[in-house]
Amino acid sequence: MASKDVMVGRMVAEAAERVEWEMQTADRILRRIGLGLLPQQAIEGGAMIAAGSAGDLGVHEIRNMTTLSAMWRLWGREKCVYAVHPDMGSELQSYAVGTMAGGVFRRLRRPNNPMLVLAEPWPCVALDGGPGLLLAVMLCGRVQDSTLLCHTTDPRMGELAAVAVVEYRSEERGAVGLEYLYCSIPTDTEARFTVQDLALRNARKVGREEPTECEVSFVGHVLRLAMYLCSSKADIQEASQVRSKGAGRGKSAKRDQQRSWKKPDQFLRLGWRLGPALKAARVRAQEARQGPRPAPTGSGGRGGWRLPPHQRSGHLKTVWRGPGRTVADSALVEPYWVSEDLLDAQGMAPEGVVRSVR
Repeated sequence: MASKDVMVGRMVAEAAERVEWEMQTADRILRRIGLGLLPQQAIEGGAMIAAGSAGDLGVHEIRNMTTLSAMWRLWGREKCVYAVHPDMGSELQSYAVGTMAGGVFRRLRRPNNPMLVLAEPWPCVALDGGPGLLLAVMLCGRVQDSTLLCHTTDPRMGELAAVAVVEYRSEERGAVGLEYLYCSIPTDTEARFTVQDLALRNARKVGREEPTECEVSFVGHVLRLAMYLCSSKADIQEASQVRSKGAGRGKSAKRDQQRSWKKPDQFLRLGWRLGPALKAARVRAQEARQGPRPAPTGSGGRGGWRLPPHQRSGHLKTVWRGPGRTVADSALVEPYWVSEDLLDAQGMAPEGVVRSVR
């Protein structure tokens, strides 16, 4: 029986293949209707072909296909997939992000133009306001003051272009399918923004004054993933190549090969050490709070008011490093308890605010 790690890797690889197939399909359709030059022009520039309707495809569909095809061509250079461990994903999806600095997103490591795939998709809001599942996020660069796409290591990059791949289940549409949500993340070192700021910018691009619930949802998820990936302390491992025991032995090897799954060219693990460690720490903390505790005596601090016991949620924040603290980085702050010593013998928090004893 395959190990849990192998099963997680297989799920990620299958999801990555599904996304790649969708991007390749967009490229094939554009070629078939005579607009195969559009994706390359979206990367290299040049005179754009007038993109009107083509058969059943309108301008909006053609633009979406052009972006997907261009990102596929950029991604195809190194075909990098980050597999987000289920436990790490469970932590990150609930983490708060405050005001971010654009310089954080210049820390994106090689390889170029990664695809982040969630082993366990995150619940989100689809375009029609119904339930959706976030499967993956594609990242590439956008040239400064331009609409051209580029590699994430290109010095001309002024923004990260992100495409969120969402699976929707619509009763109205009577189907299950994929839709693609777009946003751009500033990488200027002077830029400061929040989730709401980027969602509002998305809305105004299409003439609306307020972002939809869908825009706020997917922009938040994209920023959580991208911000952690760009951290200098992100838990990233290169997946080892696993060779089956029967490899190289006739029919047995052939059967193993048929059962195997196709791993992407560069398959990197995100949070495979830290995710399970965070989950284990959370379980230990819960078990400890269920056991007997000594009654609180004294305040253990200076005079004044103390907050009642509560757990601070995990969050991602911008930190400053380097000479003169001028280099932006991101840090993951794990959940922690405030005034935990004031919990009673049953592990319950007393009501109200506790005044320290002097």
